[in-house]
Amino acid sequence: MYIFIKIALMILQSLPAAILNPFFWVVIFIIWLQCKKSAELEKSMFGASKLNPKDKLIHSVFSGILGGLIGSFVVMLIGVSITETGLIYVWPVAIILAILHPHLMCFSYAGGLISLFSLIFGFPKIDVAGLMALVAVLHLVESVLIYFFGNANASPVFIKDERYGVIGGFSLQEFWPVPIILLTVIIGEIPVKSVVQMPDWWPLIRPSKELLKNPNAIFMMLPVVAALGYGDIALTTTPKIRARNSAKNLLAFSALLLFLSVMVSRHVLFAYAAAIFAPVAHEMLIVFGRKAEMNNLPVFIPPERGVKILDVINGSPAQKMGLGPGDIIVAVNGREIIGIEDFNDIFNQYPTYIWLEANSIDGEKKEVEFKAFPNGINSIGAIIVPESEPQTFVVVEQKGLLYRIKKFFNK
Repeated sequence: MYIFIKIALMILQSLPAAILNPFFWVVIFIIWLQCKKSAELEKSMFGASKLNPKDKLIHSVFSGILGGLIGSFVVMLIGVSITETGLIYVWPVAIILAILHPHLMCFSYAGGLISLFSLIFGFPKIDVAGLMALVAVLHLVESVLIYFFGNANASPVFIKDERYGVIGGFSLQEFWPVPIILLTVIIGEIPVKSVVQMPDWWPLIRPSKELLKNPNAIFMMLPVVAALGYGDIALTTTPKIRARNSAKNLLAFSALLLFLSVMVSRHVLFAYAAAIFAPVAHEMLIVFGRKAEMNNLPVFIPPERGVKILDVINGSPAQKMGLGPGDIIVAVNGREIIGIEDFNDIFNQYPTYIWLEANSIDGEKKEVEFKAFPNGINSIGAIIVPESEPQTFVVVEQKGLLYRIKKFFNK
């Protein structure tokens, strides 16, 4: 136990070096641009942005640092070395795949392809166990971040659906700068004070036999910066449920891939299994997730009676009254709400007192009130699911660079 407490302290001491890395600040700048773009989209669609871009940025940075701490400890616990993982080959392949389609940028695909190529043709010579374990750890960190923070900055959107027309939903777009401590094997002498003697069972992910046989081989901590992202859309569930379901599936994927990575060190057949599992299983997660969203009944479609809330603006009367996504407003000040016209008619009169009846997404009845003396209000600050097609909506289309170039020249 003392060993891992000491390692935890060493991680905390090494983390500032990763935070001071220029790439960390480049990632932060990219996140800032994404936050601004998201706020501008919300403003164009609803007249106001739900969250302040600055708050979104601060949230992403601190949650990313937390994820880095978790990932660093997992790396140290199982002993993942990047010395022979062939990252110099993985990056170019990942970029080429991203040109075909953005989601292929993930290391699951590039790492799996490079590993298979190495196993079949003997080039490049890489540590398949180490590479697959690195992919597993990064996805494990990503799953934790998605579970706890994946829905924190969910943006309401209107989406064109072939079956139901324009429906309400949420775009889940998160991007985290993750300062993480990895391991690399060096040959040399280091002062005894800087060395931690690990247990006999460590590392679980064994490097090449040549390195293990060298009496001067030492694992050294290496502070680096990773950029993790999460992109999803919630149409048939709330953002929280959607994010948590995705996180659970990704965690299961990470655990299985990590298990296969450990077994690679014991038998070469597991190397093929891990290399195939990484891209195939990851693609299955995406395909089944999209299929579930497209085949199930959307949550945010107009109700038969009343008006349904898609989202509420921070600090608005709706939020203060405890209203939230999925709530159906059925009456205001004793007047039954049949549709959006009834709702707007009431608030066009700038009422100074509001007594509102609503049904939650779980069927719970709500009776809330709001006082707006002396001037009254003409809006409760809620985004209502439209009954007719709005002027602005989001088209869900993710195509690669090649498709966009072709489309440009075909204009």
